[in-house]
Amino acid sequence: MKRNLAFSICTILALLFGLLAVPSQASAASSVLLPVSYTTTSGGDGGQPVTVLTVQDQSGSQNNWNNYVEFTTPSTNPYAGYRVYTVPGTIPAASITAIQVKANFLGPAPATQTWTWKIYNWNTAAWVNLGTNTGSSWSAWKLFTFNATGTMANYVNASSQIRIRLQSNNTADNADLDFESVTLTYNSGSTATPTVVPPTATFTPVGPTATFTSIPPTATFTQVGPTATFTSVPPTNTPVPPTATAQAGTCTHYVATTGLDTNNGTSISTPWKTVQKAATSAVAGNIVCVRGGTYNEKVTLNVSGTAGAYITFQNYAGETPILDGTGITIPAADNGMIFIVDKSYVVFKGFEIQNYKTSTKNRVPIGIRITGTSHHIEIRNNKLHNIDHNGTTKNGTDAHGIAVHGTSGTASLDNIIIDGNQLYSMKLGSSEALVINGNVTNWQVTNNIIHDVNNIGIDAIGAEGTAPANDQARDGLIAYNDVYNINSAGNVAYGNERSAGCIYVDGGTRITIEYNKAHNCNIGVEIASEWPGKSTSFVTIRNNFIYNNTDAGISMGGYDTGRGSTENCVIANNTLYNNATIASAWGAELYVQFDTRNNIIKNNIFYAKSGLPYILSWSPVMTNNVMNNNIFFGGTTWQWKNVNYATFTAYQAGTGNDANGLNNVNPLFVNAATGDLHLQAGSPAINAGQSIPEAGTFDIDGQLRVQGVSIDIGADEKQ
Repeated sequence: MKRNLAFSICTILALLFGLLAVPSQASAASSVLLPVSYTTTSGGDGGQPVTVLTVQDQSGSQNNWNNYVEFTTPSTNPYAGYRVYTVPGTIPAASITAIQVKANFLGPAPATQTWTWKIYNWNTAAWVNLGTNTGSSWSAWKLFTFNATGTMANYVNASSQIRIRLQSNNTADNADLDFESVTLTYNSGSTATPTVVPPTATFTPVGPTATFTSIPPTATFTQVGPTATFTSVPPTNTPVPPTATAQAGTCTHYVATTGLDTNNGTSISTPWKTVQKAATSAVAGNIVCVRGGTYNEKVTLNVSGTAGAYITFQNYAGETPILDGTGITIPAADNGMIFIVDKSYVVFKGFEIQNYKTSTKNRVPIGIRITGTSHHIEIRNNKLHNIDHNGTTKNGTDAHGIAVHGTSGTASLDNIIIDGNQLYSMKLGSSEALVINGNVTNWQVTNNIIHDVNNIGIDAIGAEGTAPANDQARDGLIAYNDVYNINSAGNVAYGNERSAGCIYVDGGTRITIEYNKAHNCNIGVEIASEWPGKSTSFVTIRNNFIYNNTDAGISMGGYDTGRGSTENCVIANNTLYNNATIASAWGAELYVQFDTRNNIIKNNIFYAKSGLPYILSWSPVMTNNVMNNNIFFGGTTWQWKNVNYATFTAYQAGTGNDANGLNNVNPLFVNAATGDLHLQAGSPAINAGQSIPEAGTFDIDGQLRVQGVSIDIGADEKQ
């Protein structure tokens, strides 16, 4: 406000004294941009929301944890990461004449550890130095100012993004960043009032996670619709949900089994008794800490926070509150043990939800359900188990662990984070452990561990009738999850049929599936549409370990000729091993079914079980699928458009596929028997791939995707 007022007074005085003239040509204008997201690619961070970087509120020796981001350098990883800025559409990149970066920084002196700011040049695909932390110390915050050099338009990409990187040169220390901005100077048709562009990504991540920006596929086909920004965490080989993040002094209200709902709930000695009381009474900015113990109740969240003040329901530090459904009757239209409808800016984390069961046909037990037009909801670090339908009939025996249902035809259910949860031991019927269904946009499913359930682990669905219009889960990220032991055989809805995927996209679009471990399921990853005339489209499957699944590694296309299509999808740099593990397996490492169009399959390792096919492709209904630069080892045959090929040469000649592929070369995994599909030194997969943007920036371990002369084949980039 003060800055705008000062500008107005100066303008008025200038007009009074005749100092301003109406410009007859382009004149200089400026715009201050604030970061919309931040990404950690190496090292760690404290998980504070990106919004803390948009306000300069730390000075001197101040140290308010909630007002800055702490970047950490574990003993093995110097820090590296970047912030994303969005240039307004009214400012053409060619009109920008200067870019200035300001950063309020607290950290070590350069003699101990040098921190360097860089800006990304999209034209040369390289980071350009801006400056370092010269003059910094831990005794006081320091505001740095850096100016970019060269052609400014090169620092803005086609999506109007600018990226500013910060990295350390060693692991000696950590550092804090309180504020960062990018000021653009540009040529305008008239003198413009300086504008501040607010962040476009307004959800507030809570807990020890980083912010990750994922861009939907950039294949050679044309992608329709907006790109999406997601918040997530740097990839790890074995995702483990973070521990509870409640900190002493952060709780504003309390719930305990020994409390009373007539209490004020504002102190640990006067807690409320029920979670429902808190879910009706909390207001924006409250942090409700729930003490350990068992709460035999269903909870409907009747409150919303605001963009700057989420309402958080979390476990009290070091304790686990258990919501137990024993004895609770599931209604005809179940709203879940935790029910969130048309609410916003809410975090729910650190709970255990269990024993919500029924045997009554057409009753659907759900652990956590988000529905309507809810937005900016975060479900983090919860444990859900024994959410069961124990019925004995084929139909009407469904259940979900976590269900997100966008039910409006006009307003989407938007900005949803499901991170760090464990889901296991569930009887699901024909439903899923974790589902995103209907009119849902800008969502992420990350760092979850899902295992030992009797149907699909993670599913993103469209065209099922959940919403009357815009009925398609879209603009989503499925990453860093560990999904295993998923088997539909014995499920009353399927009999002996093995058809449950670790991860499934059924009719969704613009979804990225990366850095996951999908193993010991019936299908590792499936992209298909079960609905005639509908498609699964623009899905990217990349940098995943997919192994030991009973029937197929990756499956695509309709399961029969009455289904829909799989279109414009990318399968790149995945490592598949020993899929189709049982004698009666119906699939292969790659299972291509009905109606697949314009898909890219490159840089994958297909390590088949001895004597089994690498590819089964029974449908001749196929258009313009491109398959190249893949490695095949261990198996025997290929099938394409229902034609069988006994040799690699015949397969190449008959299909035009894999002109640059490799056959019968051992990729040399570190220890395939234990699921360690990283490459040994000397692997023929090293530098053998085609460097394509569809592969993404990082491998499954968060290391830069290209380390040598070219990209490695498979999910691991050998260092």
